[in-house]
Amino acid sequence: MNPYSLRNEDFIDTIDVVCPKCKTKALVSGGQPYSEIKEYEAQVGFSCTACGYNVKYINTPESTFYTNSNGIKRNGRILIMNAPCDPFFGFDVWYRVETAYGLLWAYNINHLSVIESYIADLQRSRDGIPNQNNSIASRLPQWAKDAKNREYLIKMLRRVRPR
Repeated sequence: MNPYSLRNEDFIDTIDVVCPKCKTKALVSGGQPYSEIKEYEAQVGFSCTACGYNVKYINTPESTFYTNSNGIKRNGRILIMNAPCDPFFGFDVWYRVETAYGLLWAYNINHLSVIESYIADLQRSRDGIPNQNNSIASRLPQWAKDAKNREYLIKMLRRVRPR
């Protein structure tokens, strides 16, 4: 998988998060990359097997985005993308590591693997893929791309991997 062609949104189908109630690993599932949220919001849910806490995204409150000139309100749910929390509920992601340079995070183990392989790669190649400002490779901070930090960052990322 080439991080120049993948986006963080490609990994929102299952997101490992920290349960806000018991602080154990829990799951947000049902996200569908590249689809309108209204098409799949009924399938998105959070569940924690440790404490039994669960929430459906469809049951979360909507916010008013704006009111048009006729006084009609436009409501919806806000997605928090490209941040160290799940985009639906805002719960902290499970795979996160604070480094000396800043925070590295991933939605799930596959996302973590892509980030880790990109950082470890000695010959990063686009393979003809054009520049995309929303790719994983472009969204990583410069310190994560610097060769001088490679070994340290790989060591730090391996700490959050399941054993």
